[in-house]
This record gives sequence, structure tokens and C-alpha cells, in this order.
Amino acid sequence: MNDNNAHIIQLDGPYLDILSLRQSGLCCSQIIVKLALNSLGRENPDLVRAMAALCFGGGNPDGTCGVLTGAACALSLSLGNDPERERQDPLLALLLDELYGWFSVTLKDRHSCSGNSCADILAVSPDKRACTLLMIAALDKLHTMTTIAGGKESP
Repeated sequence: MNDNNAHIIQLDGPYLDILSLRQSGLCCSQIIVKLALNSLGRENPDLVRAMAALCFGGGNPDGTCGVLTGAACALSLSLGNDPERERQDPLLALLLDELYGWFSVTLKDRHSCSGNSCADILAVSPDKRACTLLMIAALDKLHTMTTIAGGKESP
């Protein structure tokens, strides 16, 4: 099912945040984590800088899209209320499975893309429009997942 509204970008809220962060030089994985941190009322420049290692498929165009890897990191970051806790949340594996499945379906249904690499996505969307739409959708998905998982404030 190809929803025509899936290709419309609202020129407010997350779009403007994403555009601003992209203009400042951040990549998809960094943007997702920075916005997740913002929604949690936290800052962590070291983490945002470290997320650059996941940019553009981890430096390999055939690597996994930074929106997905960034969202996976943001999900882990968002679980639990203790920012000092380093252990993995027990729900993480289950939620990551849901996130990866959702991402694959979203790519296929909304963008006619069968792979999850940067090269796959840019082949169907060389203008990176799909990247922006995926970031907006991923932020919505993260909010839903973390709210349901713990009834907490989330990205």
C-alpha cells in the first residue's frame, strides 16, 4: 500500500529541527540521537559526535541506514529513567526487533525500497527526501514505542 500522504513533508516541527541540524553539518544518525536527547531534556555532545561513526552506513554506502542505527541507539537511550545506568534495558531486544521490522516495512511500503542501506535508499531517493521522511517517521515511532514500553516521556 503506497500512501500518497507518506511523501508530504510538513514544514514545521520535526522538519524544521531536522533541516536546522542538517544545515549545521549533522548526519541522520546524529540528528535522530540529538532530537531524542532534546526530548529527554538532556544534552550529550560527546554522544552526538560519536554517532558520526554511523553516518552514511558507517562510512560504507552499503551499510545500514543511519536513520535506523540512530533510532536503535536513541531507543536504547530512551529506555529507563536513570541517565547514569549503563546496563541494557530488558525490553531492548524486543523493541529493536519491532523497530527493524517497522523500518523495513516503511521503506518498502512508503518508498518502494527493498534494502535498508544508504545506497538502497539513495537509489530511490537521490534528493534525500526519503531520508527526511524516514527521520520524521522514526521519531514518531520512537515516541510511540517508548511511551508504550514504559509510559515515560520519550523522543
